[in-house]
Amino acid sequence: LQYLSFQIKKRAMSGILGLSQSRVFFHKRGDRGKVPKYQNTYRLEPFHYFDIEVVDNMVKDIMESRLSWTTSYHPNQMAKLSFEIGAELQKALCKKDYDRYKLVVQVTIVQRLDQSIHAGFQCLWDVDRDNYSYYVFQNNHIYAWCCVFATYFE
Repeated sequence: LQYLSFQIKKRAMSGILGLSQSRVFFHKRGDRGKVPKYQNTYRLEPFHYFDIEVVDNMVKDIMESRLSWTTSYHPNQMAKLSFEIGAELQKALCKKDYDRYKLVVQVTIVQRLDQSIHAGFQCLWDVDRDNYSYYVFQNNHIYAWCCVFATYFE
């Protein structure tokens, strides 16, 4: 009972004083023994760079396979289809194992009625490490574009 009351007082005091307990989890790395799991690597470059040509081909294949059958524009179907294309692209990109990159996939499908569309994107960009892929699909009924942004995350 005394131990329990001591623990309650300790938690109350740590909350008041702003004290916290930290834990370090370890994992084994080869023959070198235990290494902290979240130790800084001080590595500025990724092991696998974002390959634009591979991603361009991936986006083109998925967009054309999913949109080539489209014969008319229905808003509810196109909203669902754009979500499915984005999810399929994210799964394919995760299999490529681009470490230290945050990937953003944006798919937009609009009806083609001889109107003009201007789209712009704005973000903080590292010219040396960040990149993007862009593909436009169009037929007589729809105009669709897909952007994949890869921003380096240290």
